[in-house]
Amino acid sequence: MALHGLIGFLVGIGLAVVAGLDVPAGTEPSIVERLGAWAIVVVPFVYGVAGGLLTAIAAALYNAVAAVVGGIRVEMRSVRRTKAERTQKSENPNSAEEA
Repeated sequence: MALHGLIGFLVGIGLAVVAGLDVPAGTEPSIVERLGAWAIVVVPFVYGVAGGLLTAIAAALYNAVAAVVGGIRVEMRSVRRTKAERTQKSENPNSAEEA
């Protein structure tokens, strides 16, 4: 939601700038021109809420499909070196590491 709100804030600034432009005489102002500076407040809120909800729905759908189809399992293990190995490596930087 925060990321979508930030994007909405940037869009709201752009809309506020566009709203500040003059409306040609004899024409009805658009919704953007009616929002004016309020676009900086309204658009981030709408983007944040809508983006957060849509992202939550997409994540739920992904999890449901991944539960049925399966997913990718990644296992990582940490390789810890002893102090002597680190010292030896720093003293001889041209030595090849063992796999």
